[in-house]
Amino acid sequence: MAVTVFSFPDSDAWLHRLTADFQDRVDESRKSGRTFHVALSGGSTPAPLYRRWATLDLPWEAIDWWIGDERWVPVTDPQSNEGMIRRTLGAGPGDRLRLRSWHASEDPEEAARLYDKALREALGDPPAFDLVLLGLGEDGHTASLFPGSAALEERRAYAVANPHPGGGPLRLTLTYPCLDAARSVWFLVTGGAKAKVVERLLASDSSIPAARIRAASQRLYWVPNG
Repeated sequence: MAVTVFSFPDSDAWLHRLTADFQDRVDESRKSGRTFHVALSGGSTPAPLYRRWATLDLPWEAIDWWIGDERWVPVTDPQSNEGMIRRTLGAGPGDRLRLRSWHASEDPEEAARLYDKALREALGDPPAFDLVLLGLGEDGHTASLFPGSAALEERRAYAVANPHPGGGPLRLTLTYPCLDAARSVWFLVTGGAKAKVVERLLASDSSIPAARIRAASQRLYWVPNG
């Protein structure tokens, strides 16, 4: 699928445009009276964005925040995506962040099954997110869909446990059937080190996991010198 590119000279411009576009999407959803469902990306790239969003006058009671993937570590661990999101997006006043945690069980396989169940109950079958935010690794991975990993071939479940081929903590991730059903997918990418993999994404190089997403609307918010 074609990816629409938005390129920015610096991180400030990137943050400003992403914030404006996000507010527009939320406003559109509110006009229809629906809850806005968004899946968040982890890692370090979106942290400044989430800090900015924490300061906004959003209809927090009408937004359900999900997490696109997670490392199977305690939320207090520095590697936890949920922990990062709670420290940034959840840093505003009050208990207003309706965040769907992966940690609904002490067993990761069961936790993934319960996330799948929650997705179906809240968003339908297939679950149609209003917006999914994704990162892009230098190896072409996105969420926790890594080259050569078993989750790339999953066609029935919307959330699975997926070991990282290189080792490290077990990952939990949304799958292609879930990502493909999203109304909009935004890749958030900064830094010159990502230039080659960005080229491969835009060329629809299906050898990298990120380029295998089939959502109808896909955008790349890209800071080459970030």
